[in-house]
Amino acid sequence: MSAEAQVGLGWTGRVMQMLQAVWTLVLVNLLFAGGVIVGLVVCGIMPAAVASATVLLRGSSDEGTVRGFVRAYRESFRRANLTGIPLLAAAVLLYADFLVLPALAGPASAALTALATVVASLVVLTAIVTVALLVRYRDTPLALLRYAVAVPLSSPMTAIGVLVALGAFGIIAAIFPVVIPLVGASLPLAVSVRLIDHRLAKIDPQHPAARIAA
Repeated sequence: MSAEAQVGLGWTGRVMQMLQAVWTLVLVNLLFAGGVIVGLVVCGIMPAAVASATVLLRGSSDEGTVRGFVRAYRESFRRANLTGIPLLAAAVLLYADFLVLPALAGPASAALTALATVVASLVVLTAIVTVALLVRYRDTPLALLRYAVAVPLSSPMTAIGVLVALGAFGIIAAIFPVVIPLVGASLPLAVSVRLIDHRLAKIDPQHPAARIAA
């Protein structure tokens, strides 16, 4: 049933739309986990995230969620992994830092922990922006990374919105752990990439959505 037909059914149609949206999030979450496993984790995270974001941003299509995910996963596998190498290296270094920092003592430990937290937040934001860019643009990995670093710094409100959304989901997941296997990856990714994509459409006249609006 089309979205227009569901709206025509009144509150019943709205309930059907909501259930369909929830089912899509659950399905994308399962597909994301499968994509990570297929890529042996290290090589699967970025293409799985790009494929998930592709499905979530572009909505339903004739090929369906599963086929759309698989197609996007295959097409983005090499490019997403090349773009994600610096992000993966940064994540490994930050993980090592957070293992070492608790062993330190005094004011220096607190200052270094705060600095590492800020850097980790920037890395997370850069990674999410990179995923959104990989969905929308065909630039080289280096060009995408430069743009991905600049977007959070030049759009602080969007960056804060993404961090707040991620933090809110973290609190919900801590209270209701059942949401993690259901929408643990798809829901925060859906909210984050939509916020970033909306910002990209405003600042870049070459963005697909901006061209359509024009």
